Amino acid sequence: MPKFLSFISLGFSQLSSSVYNCLISSTHRNHRLHHPSSTRRQPATSCSQNRYTVFHPEQASHKSSRLNEGNYDESFGTPSDGDSNDDPSMFFELMSPDSSTKPDQMSASALAYLGDVLFELFIRSRYVWPNRRMSDLQNKVVSIVRAEAQSLLLQKFVQSFQLTPAEQAVLARGRNANLTAKKKSKSTGNSGGGASAFQDSTALEALFGYTYICDKQRFSEMIEWMKSELDELDKQ
Repeated sequence: MPKFLSFISLGFSQLSSSVYNCLISSTHRNHRLHHPSSTRRQPATSCSQNRYTVFHPEQASHKSSRLNEGNYDESFGTPSDGDSNDDPSMFFELMSPDSSTKPDQMSASALAYLGDVLFELFIRSRYVWPNRRMSDLQNKVVSIVRAEAQSLLLQKFVQSFQLTPAEQAVLARGRNANLTAKKKSKSTGNSGGGASAFQDSTALEALFGYTYICDKQRFSEMIEWMKSELDELDKQ
């Protein structure tokens, strides 16, 4: 019997504790509901902001409605009523070397290093949609960015695209570039292109890198020509 009474006493004690905790939680919740001045804290939005900021629900609701409209201003993460996101200049600025860069003083290898990724981004963006198996997508991209394919594109390019003397000089520098690494991912190994195709590929990429730094409009014209040529090839 004493053991039974002890069990009953322990049960009432635990029940009382649970009821007490529920009452305390309810009291705190009611306090927040009836005191609008209470604020919720959120993490700082920048690494330099070493404190929490006040969160206002009405601002969050307004921000959400504007986010749904898809309009943003130049401030990071801040919506706006303008259409500044239609201007690609900000993207080009962020994705370009420092304004003090002098491409005429850069090595052909460095220019090709930049042009390589520019051309591959263009090709990947072109074929990433509609959806296809990743293996098929990779094979398609490699078939175009490999040295032999770029060499063929360059041969047609110089015949139909009028180049300036400065651009022709960049092509010559690219062909004579002393590169220490081979483009293993861009060569089929059995295509027979050899060193000549590799030189043409480097020359084309150096030209892309050079014009991207010097003249974005000129670079866009060259990519537009590439797009038209690839459109015709894809029809075959």
